Formats: sequence, structure tokens, C-alpha cells
Amino acid sequence: MGIQFKDVSYAYRGYKVNYDAIGHITLDIKPKGEFIAVVGHTGSGKSTLVQHMNALLLPSKGNVVIFGQNLPPKKNEKINYLRQKVGLVFQFPEYQLFEETILKDIMFGPKNFKSTEAEAIEKAKRAASVVGIDETLYEQSPFRISGGQMRRVAVAGILAMEPEILVLDEPTRGLDPKGRKDLMAIFEEIHEKEDKTIVMITHDMDLVAAYAKRVIVLDNGRLVFDGPKEKLFEHPQFEAFHLDLPTPLKILKHLEKEVGLTYKPHYDYHSLLSYLKEVHHE
Repeated sequence: MGIQFKDVSYAYRGYKVNYDAIGHITLDIKPKGEFIAVVGHTGSGKSTLVQHMNALLLPSKGNVVIFGQNLPPKKNEKINYLRQKVGLVFQFPEYQLFEETILKDIMFGPKNFKSTEAEAIEKAKRAASVVGIDETLYEQSPFRISGGQMRRVAVAGILAMEPEILVLDEPTRGLDPKGRKDLMAIFEEIHEKEDKTIVMITHDMDLVAAYAKRVIVLDNGRLVFDGPKEKLFEHPQFEAFHLDLPTPLKILKHLEKEVGLTYKPHYDYHSLLSYLKEVHHE
């Protein structure tokens, strides 16, 4: 069992009225093998939804079940351990770095969840290796490295807790094109080698097309689509979701209209280029 939402609603408390952020959400997320993108316009409820996935928020109505743990919990029932099982990487996670060395920062999570010093060091070094942080940097200050490296250190801090599901809130925001590509390659490798489920909030539909297998679309706090990306991009009511097509599909539709090229969906630039070469040689 992974994560289940059962008719979940959540309202933020205001001064005079409550603001309904998500309403009547029902969905299942498998503990292994999924790469899910959560999309929707600003204010659609994406961040609220994923903060329920590791109990940072508890439902106002309905139930969330995380690896068998029911939420809201019973009185005095401890749920902090869920933040180890479901690791949440916030937007600009490098802003949460605070330790004097990179290794100590990555170790903080494991130590907080009762790993011994030796265990925490081992987990931190393993996580640092996964994200490409060289051991020569371990004793450096996390504030004296590049922005891209800081992002990797912050991600390593989550990975060191060995979460079963990894949740990413706009993971590439603020990075340059190479930084985005390098970071997504790390997440893709984690997903493929460890069969780890990844849930990613993003506004970048090119990332959705290239990496996601399943897409959850929110609109004004309601779940309006949940299925394979291929069905989303060919959905007859796609425009009603207030989303943009990924660039490869835009190019293909433009070429179909302008030069009569047979439209055949391709979801990343490498696949698109191969198709155009193939058509050119025919």
C-alpha cells in the first residue's frame, strides 16, 4: 500500500471565512514504479495536495492512508515517521540548508530519525554520491558552492532518509537549462534503478511530457484528470484544463498544419529529432 486519498477536502482557515483549497479528492499512488506529474494553474491546489502525502497537512474532511497509517490520526498517535517514508523536496530547498558543512547538512535527517552517527554518515555519503556531490566537498560550507550544487545537497538531505516515495515541488525552478537537465537525470535514474515512485509538481509541460508516466490535473481544487500523459495530451477537452502543450507536440502540430507532416506524438526532443530525421530520409 502506498498513498490513498479517500474523498479528501482541505480548507485553510481565514479571519472570517475558510478557503477551500482541495475538494473531494480520491486517488491511489502505488508504493513503487510510478512517475507522476501533478499539474494545474496557480492556485489549483497542487501544493496543498502533496503536503497531505507526508502529513504536513491533515484533511479537513475524508481520509488519507499513507503506508497503512490513517489520517487524521487517533488522539496522541505519532505520525512524524511518515516524513521519512515520504520525502518532500520543497521549492528552492537550498534555502533550508543551515549546517556548517555539506556532510553535516545531509546527515541531519537520518540523525533526526534516530540513526547512529556512523549510520547517518554512511547514508549521507550514499545520498551525496547519488546526486553527484564529490567527497572533496563534504567539509565545505553549503553556502560556498554554486546554486545548482546547493540544490543537489538539499535533495541529498531528503534521499539520506531513504524515503519510499519521493515528492518534488517544482524541483527545477530557478535552475538554468543544464541544471534542469542534470537534476531531472538524477530523479530519472533513482526512479528507474530503485523502482521508486516519484510525484512531481511542475508548471513545465516539457518535463511532464519527457518524464511523467501518469498525470494528475487539478483545477480549482478539484481532480479533473488522472491518467497516462498520452491520453491527457490527446484529450478532446484539453484546452479546458488550462494547460499548455509541451513544445515537441506544438512543433509537430505546426509542421502538420504548415507542411502536411503526418502528426505522430513524440514527447521529448530526442524522440522528436529522430522522427524528423526518419521522415526527411523517406
